[in-house]
Amino acid sequence: MNTDKKAADLLRWIAWTAIAIGGLLMAFTASDFRAENFPLMVSIGFLIAGMNIFIMSTVFRLMNLRKQEV
Repeated sequence: MNTDKKAADLLRWIAWTAIAIGGLLMAFTASDFRAENFPLMVSIGFLIAGMNIFIMSTVFRLMNLRKQEV
């Protein structure tokens, strides 16, 4: 297993962790839906960050496949 695949797998684990934290925070704070609700805004941030990290892990994996083809 090369380092690019390890990095992609680590990023995927980090992404799922961030999404899980965001989901749990949102489950407990979504009842008071307003801009002043700081925990709700943090949970939305975790969800967005988790999706961005997941996209980065997919890009790493695709770059690794492209490198193996060449």
